[in-house]
Amino acid sequence: MTNKQLRTGKDGYIRIVVGQSPYKSADKRYNQEDYLFTRPAFIVSDKKAENIQDLKTMAIVLGMIFGKEKAKEYIINYKSIGAAKLVNDLTRNGVYLANIEDDKEKIQDLVACGNKKVKLLLLGSDAINAVKNFPKKGNVEIYEFPHPSPKNLPAFFKVFIPDGLFEIRDYSSSDSIKKGFTIQ
Repeated sequence: MTNKQLRTGKDGYIRIVVGQSPYKSADKRYNQEDYLFTRPAFIVSDKKAENIQDLKTMAIVLGMIFGKEKAKEYIINYKSIGAAKLVNDLTRNGVYLANIEDDKEKIQDLVACGNKKVKLLLLGSDAINAVKNFPKKGNVEIYEFPHPSPKNLPAFFKVFIPDGLFEIRDYSSSDSIKKGFTIQ
């Protein structure tokens, strides 16, 4: 797929969710021919979709993209839908998934071209730190958020996680720690 073939969402923007690096396990990674980037980041291979617990990170990212209810539909039906259909649905909506480790130059080229309206959602320090040094034009909006690792499901991801699928740990708030624990 070339830059000219990029699809946009209804608002005219191309959305790119940028993670840090591909899944370590080759079994878990999903690869798709003719995808704009090396592989669709955060998408779990069909063969690793048997255990819903392996879909936590993907569920958070889908919640950020589509909202909790639509993300829940995708997660619950993932075994029957499959990775290819999900990626095609994302692409049809102008959403692309990349990892900074694999596709830094391609992301930089898209940001620098200036002729496409782009929204970047940078997930994790590696993506955030890499992109902050890119030359940017006025066509780019950047959003930054912690990486949605399944080992890290604190309450600030709760707004994106489909209800009832995963246990979410509620931590004390910064304000409650400052008020009740910190020596005054």
